[in-house]
Amino acid sequence: MLETDQASKVSKVLDDDDLLREIIIRVGFPTTLVRAALVCKRWYHHASEPAFLRHFCERHLSCLLGFYVEDREDHKMASIRFFSLLNKPRELAAIVRSLLGYSWDAYRSAPANFLCSRNGRVFISLYDQVNRSKFTVGAHSPLCPERGLTVVPPFPHIEIQDGYSRTMNDLFSVDEVNDLSLLHVLVVSNMQRTKSTVHVHMWRHGDGVWRTYLTLDTDQLLDPRREPKSVLANNKIYIASAQSDIVVFDLIASSISMFQLPQGVEYGDTDTMLAQAQDASGVYLIHAKKLQLHIWLHKGDNWLLVDTICLREMVANMWIPGYRVEDDSYAPLRIKHVGDHAEFMFLEMGRCALQLDVKCMQLRKVYVMAEEEVRLGDIHPLKMIWPPIFPALKDNPASSK
Repeated sequence: MLETDQASKVSKVLDDDDLLREIIIRVGFPTTLVRAALVCKRWYHHASEPAFLRHFCERHLSCLLGFYVEDREDHKMASIRFFSLLNKPRELAAIVRSLLGYSWDAYRSAPANFLCSRNGRVFISLYDQVNRSKFTVGAHSPLCPERGLTVVPPFPHIEIQDGYSRTMNDLFSVDEVNDLSLLHVLVVSNMQRTKSTVHVHMWRHGDGVWRTYLTLDTDQLLDPRREPKSVLANNKIYIASAQSDIVVFDLIASSISMFQLPQGVEYGDTDTMLAQAQDASGVYLIHAKKLQLHIWLHKGDNWLLVDTICLREMVANMWIPGYRVEDDSYAPLRIKHVGDHAEFMFLEMGRCALQLDVKCMQLRKVYVMAEEEVRLGDIHPLKMIWPPIFPALKDNPASSK
Protein backbone atom coordinates (compact mmCIF):
# COMPACT_ATOMS: atom_id res chain seq x y z
CA MET A 1 0.00 0.00 0.00
CA LEU A 2 2.85 2.36 0.91
CA GLU A 3 4.65 1.62 -2.36
CA THR A 4 1.42 2.32 -4.26
CA ASP A 5 1.01 5.70 -2.56
CA GLN A 6 4.63 6.66 -3.34
CA ALA A 7 4.27 5.64 -6.99
CA SER A 8 1.08 7.68 -7.18
CA LYS A 9 2.84 10.77 -5.81
CA VAL A 10 5.78 10.37 -8.23
CA SER A 11 3.38 9.91 -11.14
CA LYS A 12 1.44 13.00 -10.12
CA VAL A 13 4.63 15.09 -10.20
CA LEU A 14 6.04 13.70 -13.45
CA ASP A 15 2.68 13.96 -15.22
CA ASP A 16 2.69 17.71 -14.63
CA ASP A 17 4.50 19.23 -17.63
CA ASP A 18 5.40 22.44 -15.81
CA LEU A 19 6.94 20.55 -12.89
CA LEU A 20 8.70 18.17 -15.26
CA ARG A 21 10.37 21.06 -17.10
CA GLU A 22 11.48 22.56 -13.78
CA ILE A 23 13.07 19.21 -12.87
CA ILE A 24 14.81 18.69 -16.21
CA ILE A 25 16.22 22.21 -16.33
CA ARG A 26 18.16 21.51 -13.12
CA VAL A 27 20.27 18.70 -14.59
CA GLY A 28 23.14 21.13 -15.10
CA PHE A 29 25.06 19.74 -18.09
CA PRO A 30 24.09 19.27 -21.75
CA THR A 31 25.24 15.64 -21.59
CA THR A 32 22.82 14.96 -18.72
CA LEU A 33 20.09 16.79 -20.60
CA VAL A 34 20.51 14.45 -23.57
CA ARG A 35 20.31 11.41 -21.29
CA ALA A 36 17.17 12.79 -19.66
CA ALA A 37 15.65 13.26 -23.11
CA LEU A 38 16.09 9.56 -23.82
CA VAL A 39 13.81 8.49 -20.95
CA CYS A 40 10.72 8.73 -23.17
CA LYS A 41 9.29 10.72 -26.05
CA ARG A 42 7.53 13.14 -23.71
CA TRP A 43 10.79 14.02 -21.95
CA TYR A 44 12.53 14.20 -25.33
CA HIS A 45 10.09 16.81 -26.67
CA HIS A 46 10.40 18.95 -23.53
CA ALA A 47 14.22 18.82 -23.48
CA SER A 48 14.65 19.55 -27.20
CA GLU A 49 12.09 22.35 -27.42
CA PRO A 50 13.81 25.58 -28.60
CA ALA A 51 12.21 27.75 -25.90
CA PHE A 52 13.31 25.28 -23.21
CA LEU A 53 16.87 25.21 -24.62
CA ARG A 54 17.06 29.01 -24.53
CA HIS A 55 15.96 28.94 -20.88
CA PHE A 56 18.49 26.19 -20.12
CA CYS A 57 21.29 28.20 -21.76
CA GLU A 58 20.39 31.32 -19.74
CA ARG A 59 20.44 29.31 -16.52
CA HIS A 60 23.60 27.28 -17.20
CA LEU A 61 26.50 28.99 -18.91
CA SER A 62 28.19 26.93 -21.60
CA CYS A 63 30.58 24.54 -19.89
CA LEU A 64 34.26 25.33 -20.43
CA LEU A 65 36.02 21.96 -20.62
CA GLY A 66 39.58 23.15 -21.02
CA PHE A 67 41.92 24.75 -23.50
CA TYR A 68 44.44 23.96 -26.22
CA VAL A 69 47.94 25.40 -26.29
CA GLU A 70 49.45 25.69 -29.75
CA ASP A 71 53.25 25.56 -29.85
CA ARG A 72 55.11 26.64 -32.99
CA GLU A 73 58.70 26.43 -34.23
CA ASP A 74 59.96 28.19 -37.36
CA HIS A 75 56.47 28.63 -38.91
CA LYS A 76 55.64 24.99 -38.27
CA MET A 77 53.38 23.30 -35.77
CA ALA A 78 55.39 21.85 -32.89
CA SER A 79 52.45 20.49 -30.92
CA ILE A 80 48.82 20.89 -29.91
CA ARG A 81 48.20 20.11 -26.25
CA PHE A 82 44.88 19.94 -24.43
CA PHE A 83 44.62 20.89 -20.75
CA SER A 84 41.53 20.07 -18.74
CA LEU A 85 40.38 22.66 -16.23
CA LEU A 86 40.47 21.47 -12.65
CA ASN A 87 37.60 20.24 -10.48
CA LYS A 88 35.46 18.90 -13.28
CA PRO A 89 32.55 16.74 -12.05
CA ARG A 90 32.45 13.01 -12.65
CA GLU A 91 29.73 13.63 -15.23
CA LEU A 92 32.34 15.01 -17.66
CA ALA A 93 35.23 12.66 -16.86
CA ALA A 94 34.71 10.43 -19.91
CA ILE A 95 34.55 13.45 -22.21
CA VAL A 96 37.77 14.89 -20.81
CA ARG A 97 39.55 11.51 -21.20
CA SER A 98 38.58 11.37 -24.87
CA LEU A 99 39.87 14.91 -25.42
CA LEU A 100 43.19 14.09 -23.76
CA GLY A 101 43.51 11.01 -25.97
CA TYR A 102 42.68 12.76 -29.25
CA SER A 103 45.75 12.63 -31.50
CA TRP A 104 47.18 15.66 -33.31
CA ASP A 105 50.37 13.91 -34.40
CA ALA A 106 49.55 14.39 -38.10
CA TYR A 107 50.32 18.11 -37.74
CA ARG A 108 53.61 17.77 -35.88
CA SER A 109 56.39 19.63 -37.75
CA ALA A 110 53.89 20.52 -40.51
CA PRO A 111 53.26 24.02 -41.95
CA ALA A 112 49.96 24.22 -40.08
CA ASN A 113 48.11 26.78 -38.01
CA PHE A 114 45.45 26.37 -35.32
CA LEU A 115 42.73 28.75 -36.49
CA CYS A 116 40.07 28.49 -33.79
CA SER A 117 37.75 26.21 -31.84
CA ARG A 118 34.02 26.85 -32.14
CA ASN A 119 31.10 24.85 -30.82
CA GLY A 120 33.05 21.64 -30.31
CA ARG A 121 35.02 21.85 -33.57
CA VAL A 122 38.70 22.61 -34.02
CA PHE A 123 39.84 24.26 -37.25
CA ILE A 124 43.39 23.63 -38.47
CA SER A 125 44.86 25.11 -41.65
CA LEU A 126 47.54 23.20 -43.55
CA TYR A 127 49.67 25.33 -45.86
CA ASP A 128 51.15 24.36 -49.21
CA GLN A 129 54.92 23.97 -48.81
CA VAL A 130 55.57 25.81 -52.09
CA ASN A 131 52.83 28.44 -52.14
CA ARG A 132 51.78 29.60 -48.67
CA SER A 133 48.80 31.49 -50.12
CA LYS A 134 47.27 28.07 -50.79
CA PHE A 135 46.08 25.95 -47.91
CA THR A 136 43.33 23.58 -46.88
CA VAL A 137 41.30 23.69 -43.69
CA GLY A 138 40.39 20.64 -41.66
CA ALA A 139 37.46 20.75 -39.21
CA HIS A 140 38.04 18.25 -36.40
CA SER A 141 35.34 17.13 -33.93
CA PRO A 142 37.21 15.86 -30.85
CA LEU A 143 33.95 15.86 -28.84
CA CYS A 144 32.23 13.73 -31.50
CA PRO A 145 34.95 11.62 -33.17
CA GLU A 146 32.28 9.71 -35.10
CA ARG A 147 31.81 12.81 -37.25
CA GLY A 148 35.28 12.31 -38.66
CA LEU A 149 37.38 15.00 -40.31
CA THR A 150 35.70 17.52 -42.59
CA VAL A 151 38.03 18.92 -45.26
CA VAL A 152 37.02 22.36 -46.49
CA PRO A 153 37.61 23.11 -50.20
CA PRO A 154 40.36 25.61 -51.11
CA PHE A 155 39.32 29.24 -50.81
CA PRO A 156 37.98 30.89 -53.99
CA HIS A 157 40.60 32.49 -56.20
CA ILE A 158 40.29 36.27 -56.61
CA GLU A 159 42.30 38.05 -59.30
CA ILE A 160 44.15 41.05 -57.86
CA GLN A 161 44.99 43.87 -60.23
CA ASP A 162 48.29 45.73 -60.27
CA GLY A 163 48.68 48.25 -57.49
CA TYR A 164 46.39 46.31 -55.16
CA SER A 165 47.12 43.75 -52.44
CA ARG A 166 45.40 41.62 -49.83
CA THR A 167 44.95 43.53 -46.58
CA MET A 168 42.80 40.90 -44.87
CA ASN A 169 42.30 37.18 -45.43
CA ASP A 170 40.26 35.58 -42.66
CA LEU A 171 37.97 32.66 -41.90
CA PHE A 172 34.93 32.66 -39.60
CA SER A 173 32.81 29.81 -38.27
CA VAL A 174 29.07 30.43 -38.40
CA ASP A 175 27.06 28.98 -35.53
CA GLU A 176 24.34 26.78 -36.98
CA VAL A 177 22.44 23.98 -35.27
CA ASN A 178 24.10 20.59 -35.96
CA ASP A 179 25.75 21.92 -39.10
CA LEU A 180 28.98 23.52 -40.24
CA SER A 181 29.14 26.77 -42.18
CA LEU A 182 32.13 29.00 -42.83
CA LEU A 183 32.63 32.53 -44.09
CA HIS A 184 35.79 33.56 -45.92
CA VAL A 185 36.50 37.29 -45.99
CA LEU A 186 39.09 38.77 -48.34
CA VAL A 187 39.79 42.51 -48.42
CA VAL A 188 41.75 43.83 -51.40
CA SER A 189 43.00 47.43 -51.21
CA ASN A 190 45.16 49.81 -53.19
CA MET A 191 48.50 50.85 -51.75
CA GLN A 192 47.03 54.03 -50.23
CA ARG A 193 44.14 52.04 -48.61
CA THR A 194 41.70 54.57 -50.12
CA LYS A 195 39.88 52.06 -52.30
CA SER A 196 38.96 48.58 -51.16
CA THR A 197 36.81 45.66 -52.21
CA VAL A 198 35.44 43.22 -49.65
CA HIS A 199 34.80 39.70 -50.97
CA VAL A 200 32.70 37.43 -48.72
CA HIS A 201 32.18 33.79 -49.67
CA MET A 202 30.24 31.12 -47.80
CA TRP A 203 30.67 27.37 -47.58
CA ARG A 204 28.16 24.98 -46.06
CA HIS A 205 28.85 21.39 -45.15
CA GLY A 206 27.97 19.26 -48.16
CA ASP A 207 28.76 21.96 -50.71
CA GLY A 208 31.67 21.20 -53.00
CA VAL A 209 32.49 24.85 -53.65
CA TRP A 210 32.50 28.25 -52.01
CA ARG A 211 29.62 30.49 -53.07
CA THR A 212 29.69 34.28 -53.34
CA TYR A 213 27.82 35.76 -50.39
CA LEU A 214 28.61 39.46 -50.65
CA THR A 215 30.87 41.91 -52.51
CA LEU A 216 31.32 45.46 -51.23
CA ASP A 217 33.27 48.38 -52.69
CA THR A 218 34.25 51.30 -50.49
CA ASP A 219 36.27 54.50 -50.60
CA GLN A 220 36.63 54.55 -46.81
CA LEU A 221 40.15 54.34 -45.45
CA LEU A 222 40.58 50.68 -44.48
CA ASP A 223 43.75 49.51 -42.78
CA PRO A 224 42.87 46.15 -41.18
CA ARG A 225 45.09 44.94 -38.36
CA ARG A 226 46.00 41.35 -37.55
CA GLU A 227 45.60 42.00 -33.82
CA PRO A 228 43.22 42.06 -32.12
CA LYS A 229 41.52 39.31 -34.09
CA SER A 230 38.35 40.07 -35.99
CA VAL A 231 35.03 38.95 -34.54
CA LEU A 232 31.84 37.68 -36.20
CA ALA A 233 28.82 38.54 -34.06
CA ASN A 234 25.15 38.74 -34.98
CA ASN A 235 25.77 38.86 -38.75
CA LYS A 236 28.36 41.62 -38.40
CA ILE A 237 32.12 41.35 -38.71
CA TYR A 238 34.09 43.70 -36.45
CA ILE A 239 37.64 44.42 -37.62
CA ALA A 240 40.38 46.41 -35.95
CA SER A 241 41.68 49.14 -38.26
CA ALA A 242 44.46 51.75 -38.07
CA GLN A 243 45.29 52.83 -34.49
CA SER A 244 41.86 53.44 -33.01
CA ASP A 245 39.10 52.41 -35.45
CA ILE A 246 36.72 49.47 -35.72
CA VAL A 247 35.31 48.68 -39.15
CA VAL A 248 31.97 46.87 -39.33
CA PHE A 249 30.87 44.73 -42.26
CA ASP A 250 27.11 44.28 -41.94
CA LEU A 251 26.31 41.06 -43.80
CA ILE A 252 22.55 41.63 -43.73
CA ALA A 253 22.46 45.32 -44.69
CA SER A 254 25.40 44.86 -47.13
CA SER A 255 27.07 47.96 -45.73
CA ILE A 256 30.34 49.17 -44.21
CA SER A 257 30.55 51.51 -41.24
CA MET A 258 33.21 52.64 -38.82
CA PHE A 259 33.52 53.88 -35.25
CA GLN A 260 36.42 54.76 -32.96
CA LEU A 261 37.69 53.16 -29.79
CA PRO A 262 36.90 54.80 -26.44
CA GLN A 263 38.89 57.93 -25.78
CA GLY A 264 42.41 57.15 -24.61
CA VAL A 265 42.39 53.57 -25.90
CA GLU A 266 44.63 52.51 -28.78
CA TYR A 267 45.48 49.13 -30.20
CA GLY A 268 48.52 47.40 -28.79
CA ASP A 269 50.12 44.12 -29.62
CA THR A 270 48.53 42.17 -26.76
CA ASP A 271 46.51 44.58 -24.65
CA THR A 272 43.17 44.74 -26.51
CA MET A 273 40.64 42.12 -27.56
CA LEU A 274 37.20 42.10 -29.17
CA ALA A 275 34.38 39.72 -28.19
CA GLN A 276 30.81 39.29 -29.28
CA ALA A 277 28.13 40.65 -26.96
CA GLN A 278 24.81 39.09 -26.03
CA ASP A 279 23.01 42.13 -27.37
CA ALA A 280 22.44 41.83 -31.12
CA SER A 281 23.70 45.36 -31.73
CA GLY A 282 26.84 45.38 -29.61
CA VAL A 283 30.44 44.25 -29.29
CA TYR A 284 32.77 44.10 -26.30
CA LEU A 285 36.23 45.63 -26.15
CA ILE A 286 38.56 44.41 -23.41
CA HIS A 287 41.55 46.60 -22.67
CA ALA A 288 44.37 45.63 -20.31
CA LYS A 289 46.52 48.29 -18.65
CA LYS A 290 49.01 47.14 -16.05
CA LEU A 291 46.94 45.16 -13.55
CA GLN A 292 43.55 46.47 -14.63
CA LEU A 293 41.07 45.15 -17.16
CA HIS A 294 38.51 47.54 -18.65
CA ILE A 295 35.46 45.99 -20.30
CA TRP A 296 33.67 48.29 -22.74
CA LEU A 297 30.40 47.65 -24.57
CA HIS A 298 29.67 49.44 -27.84
CA LYS A 299 25.94 49.72 -28.41
CA GLY A 300 24.37 52.04 -30.92
CA ASP A 301 26.79 54.96 -31.24
CA ASN A 302 28.12 54.97 -27.70
CA TRP A 303 30.71 53.22 -25.54
CA LEU A 304 29.67 52.07 -22.07
CA LEU A 305 32.29 51.11 -19.51
CA VAL A 306 30.71 47.92 -18.17
CA ASP A 307 33.36 46.91 -15.65
CA THR A 308 36.83 47.66 -14.36
CA ILE A 309 38.60 44.68 -12.82
CA CYS A 310 41.69 45.17 -10.69
CA LEU A 311 43.80 42.02 -10.45
CA ARG A 312 46.30 43.26 -7.88
CA GLU A 313 44.69 41.61 -4.86
CA MET A 314 43.90 38.45 -6.83
CA VAL A 315 47.51 37.86 -7.86
CA ALA A 316 49.14 39.12 -4.64
CA ASN A 317 49.10 35.66 -3.05
CA MET A 318 49.69 33.70 -6.25
CA TRP A 319 53.05 32.19 -7.10
CA ILE A 320 53.67 33.54 -10.61
CA PRO A 321 57.20 32.96 -11.95
CA GLY A 322 58.65 36.05 -13.59
CA TYR A 323 56.29 38.52 -11.94
CA ARG A 324 56.53 40.90 -8.96
CA VAL A 325 53.43 42.61 -7.60
CA GLU A 326 55.36 45.48 -6.05
CA ASP A 327 56.96 46.50 -9.37
CA ASP A 328 54.42 49.01 -10.77
CA SER A 329 56.65 49.91 -13.70
CA TYR A 330 56.41 46.38 -15.03
CA ALA A 331 53.21 45.64 -16.98
CA PRO A 332 53.15 41.86 -17.59
CA LEU A 333 49.43 41.41 -18.21
CA ARG A 334 48.53 40.15 -21.67
CA ILE A 335 45.18 39.00 -23.02
CA LYS A 336 45.36 35.62 -24.74
CA HIS A 337 41.66 34.96 -25.34
CA VAL A 338 38.25 36.36 -24.42
CA GLY A 339 35.19 34.10 -24.44
CA ASP A 340 31.88 34.99 -26.05
CA HIS A 341 29.97 37.63 -24.11
CA ALA A 342 33.17 38.28 -22.12
CA GLU A 343 32.19 35.49 -19.70
CA PHE A 344 35.79 34.39 -19.20
CA MET A 345 39.31 35.36 -20.22
CA PHE A 346 42.68 33.70 -20.52
CA LEU A 347 45.57 35.95 -19.53
CA GLU A 348 49.35 35.70 -19.63
CA MET A 349 51.30 36.97 -16.65
CA GLY A 350 54.96 36.24 -16.09
CA ARG A 351 55.41 32.62 -17.17
CA CYS A 352 51.85 31.57 -16.38
CA ALA A 353 48.46 31.35 -18.04
CA LEU A 354 45.56 32.48 -15.88
CA GLN A 355 41.84 31.99 -16.32
CA LEU A 356 39.48 34.71 -15.13
CA ASP A 357 35.82 33.86 -14.56
CA VAL A 358 34.28 37.31 -14.98
CA LYS A 359 30.86 36.41 -13.56
CA CYS A 360 32.24 34.84 -10.38
CA MET A 361 35.24 37.18 -10.31
CA GLN A 362 37.62 34.28 -9.73
CA LEU A 363 41.17 34.10 -11.04
CA ARG A 364 43.14 30.87 -11.13
CA LYS A 365 46.45 29.67 -12.49
CA VAL A 366 45.90 27.03 -15.17
CA TYR A 367 49.33 26.61 -16.77
CA VAL A 368 52.98 27.20 -15.84
CA MET A 369 55.59 27.25 -18.57
CA ALA A 370 58.38 24.70 -18.39
CA GLU A 371 61.96 25.93 -18.09
CA GLU A 372 62.72 25.10 -21.72
CA GLU A 373 59.72 27.02 -23.06
CA VAL A 374 60.63 30.42 -24.48
CA ARG A 375 57.09 31.72 -24.97
CA LEU A 376 53.53 30.78 -24.13
CA GLY A 377 51.75 29.52 -27.22
CA ASP A 378 48.34 30.63 -28.40
CA ILE A 379 45.41 29.55 -26.21
CA HIS A 380 42.16 28.22 -27.68
CA PRO A 381 39.38 27.30 -25.20
CA LEU A 382 37.05 24.38 -25.87
CA LYS A 383 33.45 24.42 -24.63
CA MET A 384 30.67 21.88 -24.72
CA ILE A 385 28.61 21.76 -27.92
CA TRP A 386 25.53 23.95 -27.78
CA PRO A 387 22.76 23.29 -28.49
CA PRO A 388 23.31 19.61 -27.63
CA ILE A 389 22.95 16.97 -30.32
CA PHE A 390 19.90 14.83 -29.60
CA PRO A 391 19.87 11.38 -31.21
CA ALA A 392 17.03 10.57 -33.58
CA LEU A 393 13.99 9.08 -31.91
CA LYS A 394 13.42 5.39 -32.52
CA ASP A 395 9.96 4.02 -33.00
CA ASN A 396 10.05 2.08 -29.75
CA PRO A 397 6.73 1.52 -27.98
CA ALA A 398 8.51 1.26 -24.63
CA SER A 399 9.80 4.83 -24.95
CA SER A 400 6.63 6.44 -26.20
CA LYS A 401 5.12 7.40 -22.87
